[in-house]
Amino acid sequence: MNALPFAKGLGPLALALATLNPALAESPGLLPALNIDLAQTTVSGISSGAFMAVQFGVAHSASVRGIAATAGGPYFCAGQDAWAGAGVGKAIARCMQGDPAYPAQPISAADLDHMTAAARAWAARGLIDPLANLARQRLWLFHGSNDGVVKQPVNAALEQWFAGFTPASQRFIQDSFNAGHAQISAACAGSTCQPCARTGGEFINACSANAEGALYDAAGGALQMFYGPLTRTASAALGAKPQAFDQRIHTRRAGAAVAPLKISLADQGYVYVPKDCADGAACRLHIAFHGCQQQAEAIGEAFVNKAGFNEWADASRIVVLYPQTVAAVAPPQTPLNPQGCWDWWGYNDFGWDMAGHYATAGGDQIASVWHMAERLASGRRAAPPAPSAAAPELRVADRADNQIVLAWHPVPGASLYRLRRDGVAVAEIAAEQAPSWVDNGLQPDTAYTYRLLGVDAEGRETPLANTLIVQTAKSPAACDPYFSLAQNQAVTRKNRPTRQTCP
Repeated sequence: MNALPFAKGLGPLALALATLNPALAESPGLLPALNIDLAQTTVSGISSGAFMAVQFGVAHSASVRGIAATAGGPYFCAGQDAWAGAGVGKAIARCMQGDPAYPAQPISAADLDHMTAAARAWAARGLIDPLANLARQRLWLFHGSNDGVVKQPVNAALEQWFAGFTPASQRFIQDSFNAGHAQISAACAGSTCQPCARTGGEFINACSANAEGALYDAAGGALQMFYGPLTRTASAALGAKPQAFDQRIHTRRAGAAVAPLKISLADQGYVYVPKDCADGAACRLHIAFHGCQQQAEAIGEAFVNKAGFNEWADASRIVVLYPQTVAAVAPPQTPLNPQGCWDWWGYNDFGWDMAGHYATAGGDQIASVWHMAERLASGRRAAPPAPSAAAPELRVADRADNQIVLAWHPVPGASLYRLRRDGVAVAEIAAEQAPSWVDNGLQPDTAYTYRLLGVDAEGRETPLANTLIVQTAKSPAACDPYFSLAQNQAVTRKNRPTRQTCP
């Protein structure tokens, strides 16, 4: 490997060493230069990481094709209330709504209009990518009925914000589980994750997907909605391990290097590189943002190992980047961020910065993570054509009580796809809209039969190999949970500690 491309963007000492000794470019601690197509990038996040995933996905919408947000809110939700971190209480009241100490302020239509207007203005100035790109993005959202940290109306406002840009067939909301505020994972062997309804601990929960006890796989649902059918590797059979890398090389403020702690980032992040990707195969990138109190400083490598993405990435040629925050509690030397949250309310912005700078491509943390992504993709070269499946398969990627996500391998020569539900044609899907489709407006706890046909330019149909029968989920039980940030535990509406959860 050429040492100079590998060393691009490193500090002077690292650059000199890599130039003199190319072998050092492969040493642990530096992100590798891989054959990654940044135009196939996807992002995900939980809680503050969900807000960051939305910010990052909107700011870099020319590259990001899918956003998965668990317990998140709309773009620029904090607005001007938390400019320079001064009014974070107002941001909590509007963009979380679950702490009785900060009485909920509903996100109004005027609030959504303000968020949209800001995004349009920034796009016009080139501070974020053109918003027209959002029309091709896919949005996967998760909200658990026992989540009292970021309440359901906030999640609904996130979906509503994207509805102004992204078709309904590309937006999915998974709200059928009684989950607490947590990353929901199927990479939970034995009892290594918390019960579904709990909030706290490592904020990584296991939820049963069916009566047989199979675990719901949030990572699989999101990634297959973004990329089409993928292969999952068992946790014990992964062909690689997450590796630590030096984040100090990549942290940026106003285009210049800055010490990570100055912008509440850690010195070290993690990356999962499947063997094929390490060997030079054409690969894609997924960026997974942890939530507050989930940084490695707080829970070690638990999120990196148990979030559930590595299992889907391993055989599917997807590199997973796990950037890391750090708690910061010494203003003005550092921002005030005691729980290691991602910056979704402007704690990194100076009083003289444009309100919302943190949510643009030039925001400190977004720019730093993008620098990491560019480094990973700096070994990019022309990719060979992807092999086509001999018998393209129709698969259910995810299902809720009123939506089903269908995913499939492309049919060679198809210019569009014709979807039949219960024998009736319900959609004609352009080839460029593949490889997934969200069927909306379904009835809870109801079975539907699907058939997908590829149609070539002359109108000839090629049925996919299988017919699919999918049962929608039952509607979630009504629930009104709350969570005290000060007490760090679930509470009642009157701010009293409680252990009660909704079924």
